[in-house]
Amino acid sequence: MAIEIEKSFDVPQSVDEVWSFLTDPERIVECLPGATLLEAVDERTYRGEIGLKLGPIGTRFLGEIRFDELDARRHHMKMTGEGRDRRGSGNVRMTMLSQLRSVEEEGVGGTRIWVSQSIALTGRLASFGRGGVIQSVSNVMFNRFTGCVREKLAQ
Repeated sequence: MAIEIEKSFDVPQSVDEVWSFLTDPERIVECLPGATLLEAVDERTYRGEIGLKLGPIGTRFLGEIRFDELDARRHHMKMTGEGRDRRGSGNVRMTMLSQLRSVEEEGVGGTRIWVSQSIALTGRLASFGRGGVIQSVSNVMFNRFTGCVREKLAQ
């Protein structure tokens, strides 16, 4: 069962500055609550770990994420990832598309970041997708992520 999530948010920085930040795994992992970057497999593939609380179950996924498409001219990226729960409760598979666009609001430049994700859980963890738990966790993580991105870009 896949959960589809679409979100967007705006930041006051330029598209190029935001692109540079969002395509740097060492910087972006700081904005993913519970995430740790373990190693670079190659220039587009990374191993890491992320901890999540899904209803009554706390879990840690160990896996890989890959930049399948990085188009700096169009400011478009596609990432895929897979992870396995360390306790054997299930697996997760994710595909994420991101697009950056320049926005003009009241004469002030900035960037709109659009994100579309498809998340598929298997095993015991899949039951949490049915009750909206995954959507709730996603909303909380997205709000923390956007707050952190805004803070880091402002530095």
